[in-house]
Amino acid sequence: MATQGVRQEFLWRPNTTDSTNLARYSQEAQLWTNAFRDAQRKHKPSSIRADLNVIGLFVQLSFSLATLVVLSVIEVIKWIRQ
Repeated sequence: MATQGVRQEFLWRPNTTDSTNLARYSQEAQLWTNAFRDAQRKHKPSSIRADLNVIGLFVQLSFSLATLVVLSVIEVIKWIRQ
């Protein structure tokens, strides 16, 4: 069966109130909580300044490409008239 290996790798946790188990589980829970908080900090929403910078880059790129196209058309027209 395909799931047999997954079942064998599953670590069963006893439902006990042993102090060592509780300490280990709380430490593991703290590690998971810290991992989730770090992930949230890394994926924070962007600021308006960063958004405006990206928009400005796209506008500048579009104007540069438009200028390049216009200059190319002018040069082609000059070349054809000669």
